[in-house]
Amino acid sequence: MSMREFEQYLKASDFFADVMNTHRVATAEIIASFANLLRDNRAVSNDQIKALLKALNNGRSGPSIDSSRRLLVARIEDALKGRPE
Repeated sequence: MSMREFEQYLKASDFFADVMNTHRVATAEIIASFANLLRDNRAVSNDQIKALLKALNNGRSGPSIDSSRRLLVARIEDALKGRPE
């Protein structure tokens, strides 16, 4: 199997997609927990967190990295929702 065929196989794999999504959700929960800890201890403001997440949404590293970063930022934003400001 060539590298290209292997990449196509991975892209079509439901298992691989599930593993990646699970990893993103877990990573986002950990990052959101740290962000909440810093905010709760007044080390950063909610506005600073929002500004950082907005800045991270800007593409600059190439399509694959930018896409992964945007997905992770969205998961972090979801994980941060529901917390009092």
